[in-house]
Amino acid sequence: MRALCATFVILLLLLSSSPTSLASPIEDLSQNSPSFDPLDELLQTIENSTAPRVMVIGIDGVRSDVAQISASRDESGLARMASEGAWTYDSNVGPISISGPSWSSMLTGVWCDRHGVMGNGFDNHKLDQHLDLIDRVERYDSSLKTASLVYWEPISNLIIGPGIADIQERYDEDAQVHERAVEILREDIDLDLFFVAYDDPDYAGHVHGFSPDVPEYVDAVKLADDRFAELLDVLDERISRGEDWLVIVTSDHGGGGSTLRGHSASSSVVDLTTFMMVRGGETVAGEIYGSVVVDVAVTALTHLEVPLPNGEAALDGRPLAFQPDLESARVPDCSAPIVEVTFSYIVPIVQGTLVLIIAVASFIFFKRRKSTTIDEEE
Repeated sequence: MRALCATFVILLLLLSSSPTSLASPIEDLSQNSPSFDPLDELLQTIENSTAPRVMVIGIDGVRSDVAQISASRDESGLARMASEGAWTYDSNVGPISISGPSWSSMLTGVWCDRHGVMGNGFDNHKLDQHLDLIDRVERYDSSLKTASLVYWEPISNLIIGPGIADIQERYDEDAQVHERAVEILREDIDLDLFFVAYDDPDYAGHVHGFSPDVPEYVDAVKLADDRFAELLDVLDERISRGEDWLVIVTSDHGGGGSTLRGHSASSSVVDLTTFMMVRGGETVAGEIYGSVVVDVAVTALTHLEVPLPNGEAALDGRPLAFQPDLESARVPDCSAPIVEVTFSYIVPIVQGTLVLIIAVASFIFFKRRKSTTIDEEE
C-alpha cells in the first residue's frame, strides 16, 4: 500500500514538472533552501499516514457475561469489534483478580510473579524492572506520539509512571475521560499510541453489585460500551483516510464471585474471566482461544513493529490475535496477600455494620418504650 501511494505521487510530480518560463513556488523554495526536497517531504507524509498505530481501551470491572449482554445490542462497540475482528469472552486475568495486579500485567506484558504487584497497595513492586507499553514505545522511538487518559490514579502514577506519555492525564469522572479521548482522536493527527481506561462499571459493581441481575451495573457496562462505540466512529474516519489502526479492548477483571460487590483476590471464575477483542492490522478474525491479559502489551508492540525482548527478558504475553495457534501462555506462580482489604469488602462490611447498629438501637428503643408504658399503666 505504501509503495503504491509513493508511486502515484512520483508520477504526479513527474507529470507536473514540465518546463515553464516561470519558476514554480516549489522551485523557488528549493533554490533558496538546497536541502529542501518536496518529493522526500511528500513521501514522509505518506509514510506517516500509513504508519502502524494502536488504541488500547481498558474498561475496569467488566464481567464476561455482562459484556455479552451489552454486545447483544445493535449499537454496541463490542458487537462491532466481534463482527470485524478477533474476540473472546473467556480471557483470563491471572490468579489475582484485583485492579493493581491486572492493570500491571496488561500494560507490562508480564505476570504478577515478575512485576511484583500483588494488590492495590503496590507493596514491594518491581515495576521499575519491567517497562510498561508506553514506556517501551517511547524508549524505542521517542518521536512516536503517545497518550494516556485514565480515571484510576495508580495506573498513571505507578504502573505507567508520571511523565512517560507525551499526553498523560487523569480525570475524576469517566465522562471527562471520554470527552478528552474524543477530542484527541479527532484533532491529534500525529497520535501513534492511545491508551484510555474507563472505571464506571467497577464503581457500579462495588456499590450495587457485580451481576447481570443488577440493573445499575449492567447499565454502567452498556454506557462504557457506548462510549467505546463513539471512539470507534471517530477512529473509523481516520482509517478511511488510510491510517493503519489496531484496536484492543478488554477489562482488568470481572466480579461478583466471592461477594456480590467484590472481586478481590478471588479464585472464582466470574472474577478471573473477562472479554478481549482485537481489530485491525494482521488480526485473524474469529474467536480467540487461550486469551490472557498479558497478551495486550505484546499484541500492541507487535503491530507497532517495536522489537520484543528475548531470553530471560521475554514477555509472557503473545500476539494471539495475529497467530491463533501459538502455545499456551506461561502460568504465573503468585498469590494475593493473606489480607487484602479493598473497597470490595469495605462496602458490605460498612453496610452490614450500619444495619446491625440500627437494628440494635431500634430494639433498645422499643424495649425501653415498652417498659415505660408498662410503668405508666401500673
